[in-house]
Amino acid sequence: MGSLVEVTLFEVEEGMFSKSWVPQPDKPLIRDLTTGVLYGEDEHFAEISSYRSGEVRDDLPMEVRRDLREYARHRGKVRACRVVWIGSGDTRYPQTSLVIEDA
Repeated sequence: MGSLVEVTLFEVEEGMFSKSWVPQPDKPLIRDLTTGVLYGEDEHFAEISSYRSGEVRDDLPMEVRRDLREYARHRGKVRACRVVWIGSGDTRYPQTSLVIEDA
């Protein structure tokens, strides 16, 4: 606890004929400014055209894509963290929750 983090939110272009930029608040990129660790979605690191559930992506780059469209950025200190496994069988996935206090 106590790490300084930066939370970046992005937006994506959606729509077939009438396109618009839509925020994705449920897909934050979190950079731990104390350790340098990045927490994010696979699409933050590589353009994803197709995905198979349960596929391990060992080919993802270590750097965040430069073409992402940012719409918000926040900094704060981690006050609490929980990592829990959700689901069962082949549909288990980790869920991380952070409580962040403004720095």
